[in-house]
Amino acid sequence: MRKLLFLIIVLVSSCKNSKIANQTNQLSYLVKKIDSKNNWNIIYASKQDSIFKIIVRKEVGIINDCEKIVVGGYYLFKLHSRKKDVPDINGIKIEPINNLDIQCYSYDNETSICIEPKKGIFDLHHAENIKGLCLIK
Repeated sequence: MRKLLFLIIVLVSSCKNSKIANQTNQLSYLVKKIDSKNNWNIIYASKQDSIFKIIVRKEVGIINDCEKIVVGGYYLFKLHSRKKDVPDINGIKIEPINNLDIQCYSYDNETSICIEPKKGIFDLHHAENIKGLCLIK
């Protein structure tokens, strides 16, 4: 009887943990690939049916309170779109006439990073909670 009760408790517990993991994965981004270009990390992540290209400056040194970002991991990134977060002058947003005209963005004097329409990437993103390849808690 004790064995049966133990088995039931284990099954119920594993179902709850599986449900929580599935809900977390639906809210999280799955890191598919990590690349780099000059002083920048490029994180390719997916969420549901969308692919995100996240650009982050490389960091030198130790970052406190950090969860290392790895391929295959799920993370709750706080993303911001490069196209949606366009600069404004005196309250007027400065946007290109045709968003398709801009394919690449300059991140410094040596580095431009491009969207990849053939791969379904139509925007570049940055995250407020990523520093280097660390998720800041």
